[in-house]
Amino acid sequence: MCVFSVYDIIAKGTEDGDPFIEEILITAAHVTVYEFNIDLSQWSRKDVEGSLFVVKRNTQFVVMNQRNTDNLVENLLGDFEFEVQVPYLLYRNASQEVNGIWFYNARECEEVANLFSRYCCFTGFTTVAV
Repeated sequence: MCVFSVYDIIAKGTEDGDPFIEEILITAAHVTVYEFNIDLSQWSRKDVEGSLFVVKRNTQFVVMNQRNTDNLVENLLGDFEFEVQVPYLLYRNASQEVNGIWFYNARECEEVANLFSRYCCFTGFTTVAV
C-alpha cells in the first residue's frame, strides 16, 4: 500500500497539482462553499466541498473538491476581504464574488481565520446573515 503525504496530494498527486507549493500552512478536514447573490440577497451552495488547505505559494487557499474535479483556489494577497461568523468564513475575492465557507469543525474555522488575518484584510464587510 502506498501512503502519500498531504503535500504529495496537493502538490503532485492530482491532475492539476501545483509543484510550486512551498508549504502547507493550515488545513481543515471538511468544508462546503456557498456563493452570495448580491442582486437576490441570498446564499446558494456551490458544487465545492472537501478539505481546505492554506498554502504558501503567493499565499492561497485550496479546497480539494470531492464533488467534482474543479478545485477552488483563491489568492489571499491583494483584493481579498473576509469576516468570520463561526462556523462560516465569508469572503470577497478579487473578482468581487462573495462566498462563504462552512466548516464542519468550528475550531478549524477560527484557526483558519486567525491565519488569514496575518496575510490579508479582515474588514467585516456587510453581508446578509447566514
